[in-house]
Amino acid sequence: MHVLTEVDPEEIARLRAEDHFFWIDLVAPGTDEVDRLGAALDLHPVALEETMEMGQRPKIEPYQGHVLIVFFSVIEPVEPLEVHIHISGEFIATVHQKASPALAALHESLSNEPTHDEEMLIYRVFDGLTDAFYPAIARLEDQIDTLEVEVLQRPRREHLTRSYRLKQDVRELHRLTLAQFEQFRTAHEMILGLEGLTKGSRPYLRDIGDHLAQISSEFQRQLDDLLALTQTYFNANSDRLNAVATRLTIGGTLFVIYTVVTGFFGQNFGWLVDNIDSKYDFLLYGVGALVVPTVVLLTLFWVKRDDWF
Repeated sequence: MHVLTEVDPEEIARLRAEDHFFWIDLVAPGTDEVDRLGAALDLHPVALEETMEMGQRPKIEPYQGHVLIVFFSVIEPVEPLEVHIHISGEFIATVHQKASPALAALHESLSNEPTHDEEMLIYRVFDGLTDAFYPAIARLEDQIDTLEVEVLQRPRREHLTRSYRLKQDVRELHRLTLAQFEQFRTAHEMILGLEGLTKGSRPYLRDIGDHLAQISSEFQRQLDDLLALTQTYFNANSDRLNAVATRLTIGGTLFVIYTVVTGFFGQNFGWLVDNIDSKYDFLLYGVGALVVPTVVLLTLFWVKRDDWF
């Protein structure tokens, strides 16, 4: 299979004249280069206009002799990559604004592939774009797991912020993959219906739909985990607040005892004033009346800690 990374009208004309199936992959092309691509491949003007306007949703647009598929992949760290894919029975053309490691890895491997099974070649391109989601899922999973551990150890406000940002990233990827899964059945049928396209010995493209369904379900699971993590954050904060209130209650209870004892011995009864005046009396009644209740209460709190707190 011939793989091109720039628009060469003469080479493209030769390949089309000799009926060689080829792939042209353009990264961040200018308007002039897209126009040359359209002229060399006889693309519909509306299809070219769509390709020049990035920032679209996943969709399939059939034109005379070819079909345009707006397909999303992902690049590091976890950034959606919009790829416009033009497919006919003679070629496949991909246009994207940022480099795709998945497509770059296919340049050399597909250049050595024979072209008798064109459906398989198209499948390899879609499969590379789809499989790029799996490392992103693993990276998101690691971030979610790390965040869960940190929240359970000691929840902080920054964890809630990170959780919301992760939720936005996962929700966007889930929205894209779910839309692609729902539309790929139509895309599959349109691709196989293209004139001049040789079909494989098995339904390769059907596997893409299965992968998209799996990826979409993984993102849905991560969304559920992040929603549960938000609730865990608030529950952990509530537990911390309860622990602080418990400590304050214990301290307050002790100071109530101290206040009662010191208040009693601070009264100006004649007997107290006349009889409690030595160091021994001070240690026995003053210090002892503070220490003994403190020891008793702390022992009671310790024994009942699992039932009361």
